[in-house]
This record gives sequence, structure tokens and C-alpha cells, in this order.
Amino acid sequence: MTPRSSALAVPSECVLVRGEASCRCAQDACRLTDQQILVRATDKFRWQQRGTSAGAVAARIGLDELLAHARKHRPSPLVSELLRMCILLRILDPVRTAPGHPDAETVEAEVEALLLEYTELAELDDDPRRLGEAATLRAHRTAVFHQGENALTDTAVAHAILTELTAPGPHEDPAEWSRLLSRSLNGLVLVLLKLGSHELADEVSQRAITVSEGGASLMDRLVLQLNRVRLQLSWALRLERGGRDAAAATRFVGAAQTAQTAARLWAAAHGLPEGGTEAIEECSIIGAAYSLKQPAPEHLEMLVALEPMTNFTEDRIMLAIATARCLLAAGGPGDAAAALAPLHHELRKSTPDAVLALALHREFARMDELAHGAPRRSDALASYAEALEAELWALREARLTALRSHSEHHRLAREHGAVAAQALQDPLTGLPNRRALDMRLVEATTTPALQPCAVALIDLDRFKDVNDARSHAAGDAVLREVAMCLRTILRSQDLVARYGGDEFVVVMPATPLPEARAALQRATDAVAALPADVAAGVTMSVGVVRAPLDGEPEVALAAADAAMYRAKHSGGNTVVTGTVHASRVMSTVPSSASTVPPE
Repeated sequence: MTPRSSALAVPSECVLVRGEASCRCAQDACRLTDQQILVRATDKFRWQQRGTSAGAVAARIGLDELLAHARKHRPSPLVSELLRMCILLRILDPVRTAPGHPDAETVEAEVEALLLEYTELAELDDDPRRLGEAATLRAHRTAVFHQGENALTDTAVAHAILTELTAPGPHEDPAEWSRLLSRSLNGLVLVLLKLGSHELADEVSQRAITVSEGGASLMDRLVLQLNRVRLQLSWALRLERGGRDAAAATRFVGAAQTAQTAARLWAAAHGLPEGGTEAIEECSIIGAAYSLKQPAPEHLEMLVALEPMTNFTEDRIMLAIATARCLLAAGGPGDAAAALAPLHHELRKSTPDAVLALALHREFARMDELAHGAPRRSDALASYAEALEAELWALREARLTALRSHSEHHRLAREHGAVAAQALQDPLTGLPNRRALDMRLVEATTTPALQPCAVALIDLDRFKDVNDARSHAAGDAVLREVAMCLRTILRSQDLVARYGGDEFVVVMPATPLPEARAALQRATDAVAALPADVAAGVTMSVGVVRAPLDGEPEVALAAADAAMYRAKHSGGNTVVTGTVHASRVMSTVPSSASTVPPE
């Protein structure tokens, strides 16, 4: 969408971040560019994670309102980004997703509807990264609302898709591709952590960090490193439970080293000099990593100061364990047990992360025993505890094997499906071909819910000159650029197909003719505005009609074709509406005048 001249007159950030009580982004949306909307949404999403409960509600309402605007007026990539934030905002809400909360079922239903929409958009755009992220979000949803075991299949699907992406497509910006893929891989790391699959999470985390070097921002790279610290600490605590103390110590050292990298990125991202203590004093996971490497009394002041700043349950667990171990090092087992007791009781009712929750319960039992001088457990009870941990370890190993197996199975299935999908895809532009178009037209003209349905036929003005004056290879490049522009500018639910030669067809379900005409005019303007070295100065002549229910698709296409020729004869670079009649086709006046000559 072309930025409007008034876009710079509105604030660049959401007013919630500046301390106001309610969000005004929806009211400002018509004056904002796509990028400004994305910045506002990201502001809200990050701010609500550390804001008050009232602020979180205001942020959720503001994001939902921005999404409602984008659905009607913005391209599918932006809609998808807003959907993703709305989904995560709900999944990561520790209060409303808690078992027994009165809103839990409502939140789950909202997440389900948003996930379905996100997946449909990814499928329509044939975007493998977003398809992989959709699987990650489904797995995350299942792990939060149900049992982690049920999330294995979706996690494996996400792993198979995302780890196969090795390079950007021919029309993708490499830096943006790196940023988005590293973010998607990071989301998969968090799900794998919830499932206790640390080895697989480690592989994906390293891949995400490598990919991020191609274009991710300092803040994005910081998030990756912080989650790698979380991974290594969680892994170390799990190894301790399994009696693998030497391996656990190695992971604690690795977490502290990664925390040093994160601290440098923290300073750079916040404009602070390197070597300061701000990251340790303001980021609980960095402070916990330093303390767990070698617990000591001198860490206590810092750990206690971090406690009020720590919001995520997983980080609270790690901070509490670090605090308890430093208190024990100071000779206070009773104080250590007391530091763990509140979270120990809280997690008995809700366990958002079973791996870490079990680590905390084990830590509390150990400290409580030391504090009260409880008699040594019987040999039978000790043997039972060891056998139980061994069984849990075996289950974890089986889960990891199942994940790898499911992932490989899905990879092979995708290879088979890709061959079948090629039969419905135009090899030059990547758009749906005539066969796919015919299927969609039949669906659109026989399904009441898709009415009113608009059908447009597009022909490029002066395209023959490109082939004659330059080359057919240059013409092919122009077709690809125009196809990408149409797919970006038009809405997510609109099917854009290559009809043949330099002609395209757009099917716009549930769209009145005036709305379709306006959307197509925006697309026409966008193509006309493409740089000459990209699109060689071609423009579009567009004819659009309403395809009636139970009408013949061929009749609608013929009517659109006639309206398109009327656009050509009026000078090109314009949109003309037509009318489908049983016996004849009529065209109305063009939506805008132009002096560009027709082909």
C-alpha cells in the first residue's frame, strides 16, 4: 500500500508504551503505512510482557483492533504477522490459560480460530516458513492447553519444514529472510524446551543463531541468545535430576558463557557501553546463569533485586533455584527452602513447564530436608525415586526418538506433496495455473458463502514491446515482478492466477464489485509505480465483473475479458467494471482516465 502524506503526522510508537491507558492504533491505522502498523503492533506485544494486567488487556484489545483493520485493507503478510502476535499474546498469558480459570476455554477457542486463519493464509501464499511457524504455534497451543505428548506431531512437522529452509527464494530479501527464519526457529526452540527435548532444541538453537547473522537486528539476536541460556539451564537441571552431575556442570558453564554473549548484545541493543553491569542487574536469566555456574553469597543482592522484574514462570523458577543455592552457600538452608516455598506451592496447582517444575520441586525437597535435618530416606524410597527418574529419562529419550522419526516422515511426505502441487502451479511466476484457477472458479460460483464473488482479468500494457526490444528473458522477469506485486498488494483471500502469456485472473470471494474495483485500482497503481528497471514501464488494463452464483465460470471470464478490452481502448492503466448477462456482456466507464496508450 502506498504511504499517505499524513503518515508522519502520527506518533511512531503505540501510546501504551508512553503510559496512556488505552490504545489508539486502530483510529490511526488509516494514516499509517504497513511498516508503521507492524512497529506499533510489535511495541504493544513487547510492552505487555512486562506491563500491568490492565496494560496487557489494553494491548490485547489494541492488537485485535489492528488485526480487524488489516483484514480489510492490508496485504496478507501483514495480516499474518498480526495474527501471529495475537496468538502468542494469548498462549503466553499465564493467568488466563491456567487450568480452572474462567477464561481458559474462551482463550483456547480464540487461539484455535486465529490459528486456523493463520494457517489458511500461509497455505494461500504457499509460504513454507509460515507453514512451519503455524505448526509451531499449534504445538505451543497444545502444550499449553493440553498435554505435551499431544504436541509431538505438530512439533515434528515444524522441525521438518523449518530446518529444510536453507536459502531465500529468488524474490526474497536475504536480510528479511534471515530475520524471519531465525525468529521462527526460535519459536520452535521454546516448544522443544516445553517437551524436554533439549538435544533437538540445541540443534535448532544453533541453527537459529547462525541464520540470524544474515540480517537479524541486535534485539532479535539478543532474544536468541537469551533463549539459548534458558535452554542450557533447563538442560543442566534435567541432567541433575537424572544423576548426571558432571554433564550438568558443563551445561551450567555453557549457560554462563552464553550469558556473557547476551550481556554484550544487551548493551549494544540498549546503547550502553560494553562491560557494564546493566544486563546482569536487569535481566533475570543472565543473572541466574552467572549465579548457577558457581553459587555464592555475593550474588544474593543482585538476585533479590531481580525477583520483582521477573515475569515468565520459567525464569522465576530458574531465579528461585539460583537464589536458593546461593543462600545455601551462605549457610542458610532454611532461608533457601523459604525462598523456594511460594513457587513450590504455586506450581502444585499449575505446571506450565513440567521439566522445570519438577526441578524446582526436587530443589525444594532437598533444601527442606537440609533445613529440618530430616532423617535419611529409607533405601526403598531412595530406590523408588531413582527408578522413577530413570523411567522419566527413558520416556524423554523415547519422545526424542519419536520427534526425529515424525520429522523425517513428514519431510518425505512433503517431498511427495511438492511433486503433486507442481501440477497446479505456474512454473514461471509460482502463481496458481489455469487448472487451479478452474477449480477455484467452480468453488466460487457454487458456494453461497463466497458470494458476492468478483472475477477480474488483467492484461499488461506494452508487454510485447518488452519482449521485442529487450528479450524474452527480460519479459519473464517482468512477469515475475508483476505477479509478486499483485500477490503482495491484493488481499490474502484473493486468488491470483496466471491465465497465460501476459494475462492474469483474480478471483475475489465475498467481495462486492465496488470493493473489488477499488482493490484492483490500488494494484494497478502499484504496478504502474514499479521502477522501470524492474517492470520496464508496463501497466495493467483490468476488467472486473461479478460472477453470479450457479453461473458458468466461462461466461464470467468472457465478461471480464470484454471489460478488460474496454480498459485497453480507453488508454490502459485502468480498471473497468462489466456486467454478466445471460445473452450479452456490458461494460461501464473506467475507474480512472489515463493517457497511457494500449498495447
